[in-house]
This record gives sequence, structure tokens and C-alpha cells, in this order.
Amino acid sequence: MSLGSKYQVFLSFRGPDTRIGFTDVLFHSLNDSGICVFRDDEEVRAGERIDGSLQRAIDNSRIYIPVFSRTYASSQWCLRELVQIVANTSISEGEKEILPIFFDVEPDDVKLKTPLYRDAILNLEHEKKLSTEQADAWRKALMEVDAIKGWEVKKYKGYVDVIKLVVEEVVKKLKIKHRSVTENLVGIDDRVMAVNELLDVNFGGVRLIGIYGMGGIGKTTLAKVVFNQLSFHFGKWCCFLENIQAKSSSTNGLIELQKKLLSEIGHPERARSIDEIDYGTKRIEEALNNKKVLIVLDDVANNKQVEELVGRSSLYPGSRILITTRNKDVFRVRDQTVKS
Repeated sequence: MSLGSKYQVFLSFRGPDTRIGFTDVLFHSLNDSGICVFRDDEEVRAGERIDGSLQRAIDNSRIYIPVFSRTYASSQWCLRELVQIVANTSISEGEKEILPIFFDVEPDDVKLKTPLYRDAILNLEHEKKLSTEQADAWRKALMEVDAIKGWEVKKYKGYVDVIKLVVEEVVKKLKIKHRSVTENLVGIDDRVMAVNELLDVNFGGVRLIGIYGMGGIGKTTLAKVVFNQLSFHFGKWCCFLENIQAKSSSTNGLIELQKKLLSEIGHPERARSIDEIDYGTKRIEEALNNKKVLIVLDDVANNKQVEELVGRSSLYPGSRILITTRNKDVFRVRDQTVKS
């Protein structure tokens, strides 16, 4: 992918401090959740200016994650990036956000209340013979970012805990898998709460929940709202298959639905090889046996379609399947239902 492509997240960090370890794990965790991330490293760049392609990567990103570390403010490159990041965010009218991480520094360091960053900028100013205007722009950018609530890594047991929270927050803000629904829906909140309680994403086992009722009463809308609220818990491992009854009636319709499901939960290579339903079901079972997923099967006609789309084997612990249907018999071998 070229630097000018549209990224969703821009990581700004000091390579020697965090590249091996924290930033690398964060980068791959975001990628694994289906997020397009640009990771800059000032050590691999020549020159003193932010070039056009890097500027486009900054401009096109929706979320910026600066990882503040001991020598972040000793890098002109990091500070220049930060100025551009703050400038982009301030003119975005709320469309862009900065999510700061304080790796091995305190917020007061970034706020220039301690010598760490304050002296680093003074040293750059003198050594590089920089203008006061340039140094003041760096100071201003640091002060503005520090006013934003972020994560202090030292407050967590390990990298994994804080990275998990960062990834969840990014997925939630980007609304990566969200389905379009009408705003200001009336009378739906109680039903959404009821379905969420039955799904209970904090429960470690597997749950299959059904929403049934006649056509036109809002089953699909209810499922979309629930899906939008819960999808961030599952990263890229979630899928909403809509209008299954209609789509499966067309030639190879069920196979196309199987391919879509596998592709959306991160297995496009398995999807490409599917040419008949039983084989597709087998590939799906293999995928769902190794990762917790959130899958919505909308407008299912019978439980054969359920088995063809999520398999007959045990699902990975933590998985959630939500089904909408006009046929209550779809659940005759299942024990969880909720009436719409």
C-alpha cells in the first residue's frame, strides 16, 4: 500500500524506544482487527522535512496514536509529525481524534512540567539553531495533546492489557463493521437491552440467540443495533449476513453467503476455494473452531441454513450467534429465544 493511500490510524513513535516490543505488538493487533495502520519510523527516513506522501498519510488518517516515550521529544521528526497531527485534528470538526499513549513517561512530562521533554526541546533548539517559533510550535502541540485523556502504560499489568483496550477503543470509534440504521428509533431501547443481556458478551461460553416474529416488525433493525453495539468486542471477527432467505434462493446464493462470511471474519483464502455447500460448511467449521466470533444471520428460513452457515461443530468459547427469522421452528433444537 502506498503512503498516499487512505489509512485509518497513524502511529507516531520514537523507533529506538518502542519499535521492538510495544509499538510492534500494537501495530499488528490493530492490523489483526482489520484496521489499516500507517506506522512511521523516523530512523528509516532521510531529510529534514515531512514529504508529500507522508503528509498525505497523516491527512488521510482518521485516528492518531502518538506513543510518548523517554526520547520522543528529542526527535525533530516526531515533533514535526505531532504538530501536523494536532493541526489536522483541530480543523477536522470532530472527524479526527488523537488517542495518546504514555509509554514510559508521565503526562506531566508531556505537559512540560518536568525537565524531560522541556530540556529535550531546548537542546534541539540550541543544537540545530532552530527558531523560537519552531520550538514554540512543538511545545504548543505537546500541551494540546496532553489535555486529551490517554493510557498510561505503567498503570496496567502488561502491554497486552493496555493494547487490548486501545484496539477496542479504535474499533469502536471507527465503527468498522457497523450497519446502517435509521437514527432516533423509538421504543427499541428495551428490546436492545433484552437481547444484549441474553447475548452477554462477558460470559465465556457460546450463546445462540433468536429473534422471531412476523415480517415488518423490526427484527432486522433490532439485530443491526445490537450488532453495532457489540461488534467492537470482536474486532474483525464479526459478520452480518442480511436477507438470507432471499439470497439463498438464487443460484449459488448459499455458497456466496458462505464466502462472504469467511471473508468478513478474516479468511478470504478459504472463501475462494468454496464451490459447493458441504465443503463451504466444513471450511466455516474450521474457522469458527479457532476464534470467538459475532455472527448475525438475518431472515433465516430454516435451521438447515443455520447449520450450513455456522456449521455443526462446537464454536469457540465466547462466540455469539444472533438469528432473525419468521419461523420459530428454526430454534426447536435451541434453548435461547427472544421474541421481537
